[in-house]
Amino acid sequence: MKIRIFILLGFLLLICTGNECFARKNRDEPPVSGTALSNVSDRVQCEVQPFYKYRDDGLAGREVLLTFPEGEFSGKVEILVIYEGDKERSSQVLDHHADSISILLPFGAGVENRCLVSMTVKSDSKIVRKSVLIPPKRQWEVYIYPHSHVDIGYTAHQDTVQKLHMRNIDVGIDIAKKTQHYPRGARFVWNPEALWVVDSYLKKAGPEKRAGFIEAVKKGWICLDGNYLNTNTSANSDEELLKLFHYSNQMEDLTGVTIETMVQFDIPGASWGLIQAAVQNGIESVFMFPNHGARIGKIREYWEQRPFYWVAPDDSTHILFLQGYPYGYGFDIKGCKIGQKIIQSYNNEYDRVSTEDPLENFIDPFIFNELERLETMNHPYDMYIMTWALCDNSLIDADLPEAVKMWNERYAFPKLIIAGAKEISNAFESKYHNRIPVIRGDYTEYWTDGLGSDAKRVGWNRLAKERLVQVEALNVMLDNKHAPVLNKADDSWKWIMLGTEHTWGYMDPASELAIPIEATKASYFEKADQTSRALLDSVLKPIRKEGSERFAAFNSLSWSRSEVLRIPAMGNNTGNRVVDEQGQVVPSQRLSTGELAFLASDIPAFSSKTFQVIPGKPEALTGCKVSKTTLENEKIKVLINPETGDIKSLFDKQTRHEYVNQNSAYALNSYRYLLGADSADKAFAPTDVKITIKENGPLLVSLLIESKAKGCNWLQREIQLGAGQSWINITNTIDKISTRTKEGIHFGFAFDIPGATTRMDIPWGVMIPEYDQIPGSNKNWLAFQRWIDVSNADCGITWTSIYSPLVEFGDLTAHILGVALDVNQWMTKIDDSQTLFSWALNNHWFTNFPLEQGGPIRFQYQILTHSGYDAVTANRFGLERNRPLILAPVERNPVQHPLVTIDNPKVAVSMLKKSEDGKAIILRLRSVSDQQEMVQLDWPGKKPKRIRACNAEEKPGEALTGRLLLRPYGVVSCYIEL
Repeated sequence: MKIRIFILLGFLLLICTGNECFARKNRDEPPVSGTALSNVSDRVQCEVQPFYKYRDDGLAGREVLLTFPEGEFSGKVEILVIYEGDKERSSQVLDHHADSISILLPFGAGVENRCLVSMTVKSDSKIVRKSVLIPPKRQWEVYIYPHSHVDIGYTAHQDTVQKLHMRNIDVGIDIAKKTQHYPRGARFVWNPEALWVVDSYLKKAGPEKRAGFIEAVKKGWICLDGNYLNTNTSANSDEELLKLFHYSNQMEDLTGVTIETMVQFDIPGASWGLIQAAVQNGIESVFMFPNHGARIGKIREYWEQRPFYWVAPDDSTHILFLQGYPYGYGFDIKGCKIGQKIIQSYNNEYDRVSTEDPLENFIDPFIFNELERLETMNHPYDMYIMTWALCDNSLIDADLPEAVKMWNERYAFPKLIIAGAKEISNAFESKYHNRIPVIRGDYTEYWTDGLGSDAKRVGWNRLAKERLVQVEALNVMLDNKHAPVLNKADDSWKWIMLGTEHTWGYMDPASELAIPIEATKASYFEKADQTSRALLDSVLKPIRKEGSERFAAFNSLSWSRSEVLRIPAMGNNTGNRVVDEQGQVVPSQRLSTGELAFLASDIPAFSSKTFQVIPGKPEALTGCKVSKTTLENEKIKVLINPETGDIKSLFDKQTRHEYVNQNSAYALNSYRYLLGADSADKAFAPTDVKITIKENGPLLVSLLIESKAKGCNWLQREIQLGAGQSWINITNTIDKISTRTKEGIHFGFAFDIPGATTRMDIPWGVMIPEYDQIPGSNKNWLAFQRWIDVSNADCGITWTSIYSPLVEFGDLTAHILGVALDVNQWMTKIDDSQTLFSWALNNHWFTNFPLEQGGPIRFQYQILTHSGYDAVTANRFGLERNRPLILAPVERNPVQHPLVTIDNPKVAVSMLKKSEDGKAIILRLRSVSDQQEMVQLDWPGKKPKRIRACNAEEKPGEALTGRLLLRPYGVVSCYIEL
């Protein structure tokens, strides 16, 4: 230990007595030239620069700058540099105004480790000797991704934003063409960022412009990434997430250039299910450049510039994930100085930004500070990834290639490289493949809370995306010949994606311009709803027979199922009795709404059964009872608290378990209104509760709970129970008072399931909150796909929320307002709890999202009681609630036999559709098991000629025979020729 201390002291002494040590070390060396020189070392300062320049031999040398009073040295000076025993001599000629000398150290000095360098500078009359400790500085490559962030409607009306980005493609091609002969790194490329821009461009491009675009892509002037939009991936359904890359496959076919990257901007976080969706579409790398700071939690401190191989829930599929520096830096140092009015303008005055001094307002000193920060942290990579955009929806900075060219002529390192994502990805993997860590888990998003700012339309979108999957399946089941369904379905998916896209409105939601922008955004949801309904009608049109008393119930799922269906009041008043195809009477009931409800039992997978309304009384049942505060059948009993309207008891007669936490104030389906950032104890509950019997059985019973509720004109909660069901249906409707006061509405569900594990359905996976979340993920709220299950080994529940995807666990934790830069506002852990909340709506954002929403809004929940966790039960319950049986009047049963059946209940068909080439059927299988599963496809009707594997691009590959293997939570797509 003493030896180490002496060595350290000696080393420090060497540094502190630099000149004298140098003199003693070199006492026997001959002088550079001349004698009796004046030593001016005390007037000379030494500064080691954070960059390398080019030496005379063309190699990179670290620059050391000696500064002194003006005129201290002039004329010819001789320089001696000693490094690791080697000597380098050089000379420079200075004028009498000189105040500094730049010395470039020998190649390799100070790259890997710190080192001591001795320098002598001598003129005719003066000499300076310096010993300098050179801290290590890596030879960095800085990759710059030029783009203009696609924020549809944030800075101007959506149409204006679209035009600006379309014009940027032309400008980008022009700049790339003019700089194609520049040195490597300075050649301009343009990244449109989102394929929505390319789609818009090509739809309006003439043949010549279209050909020019394709040529630009082939030459690498235009670099394409796979995602259609910047979207909240956690709010996507599984098939919607695949559709996010659908257009990239079309671009590959058009240009002949593969698209292997996705680049997501602004949005902090991403769904774990993104991995399988990306890989299914040929995407190998995902880059994320989040917002600078607004509502991003702690994601920067965990993952910025730290790439990892992100492994999917199937524990095999993976992508390279890299989170770069937030994209807004270009605005901070340059865009704001030019002005938003200029850089975001769309007019004929100018189409790009070009200044007299490209290096002014460029990346120094930012890049030197950033690289120093990473080196201090022992960052393991010598590549830095950043973007360059002057603002959201901005003009292209035409200075960039000029600035990079001048920079690289001035500095050897850090070297700047203008690039697209594919080049960056390839560079990282080729150099660091064996060093990049492997990470597994969900990167839970932060910005999904904005979905609550337009709760009604978000609900429409959730229904529309499920409806479109049913449309595709029905089109196959009915063997419809009209091809337009395919094209129209693609258009409808685009409306859905434009709804899910992360921009809701204008940057100043209080301004007048926000009104038409929000109206246009609202139209995306409305068109998704309208087009998906129109497609369903068009698919059913060939078999519909209006006025018929016979109805077909269609099952678009891959297992047999039963459900209570409702025939509209008009056109079925001839009777209240319903019979099946064999003439057997089935349970039915005339409801208070005038509808005729009946039980459609055992509808086969991908098939239909018919039922007929005939004169007579409904079939009587004895298993479903209702009183003023009680709903009961042979399986469960529900009690309503008459004072609060909450469900105070949910008792399962089979497991003999009470599912409501009797010690919680939330019970089940409790309304809570929270103002601003108030704590949960200040939340308002309903008042003036009134309970009436709405449906009195025997098939369905329900209680209507009406009350006053803070933030609303009124609140209605209907609790419904069906004969033979182990689940209850909850419909909550509010008449929302429109207000800009910060608020949130939550519905609480406090379950009592000791030692339970909570699991969430997400796209292409199942996630356990906290356990399956990577560091930096959002813990205050999460978005799920179709179901949440809370179970222990003996009992549990599966819960669904059809319209609202946002949930909180444990307590009301989603009350963070504004920019939320304080990272301490964000939870770092989700504690074990069986209490969850549906975060129904809010207006917590300060920008982008609507400030208020009003009028009637409906929310729907279902709770299934069951024994211990079973993935099949949970998944089937969630899918059945989101993809209900479809009823249509018909002359005869349209589908006598299912096209296909599968023999493993842990595997479900996610999609059944006609292939885009019209030659096959696409069947996509999804496993909900955490183990490998085998499944057999059987064909009761028409046998296929051939089955081949394919991915989401629908390009057939190897032949599939026998039983198919699916990895845990895996997905397999099949190309089936009939």
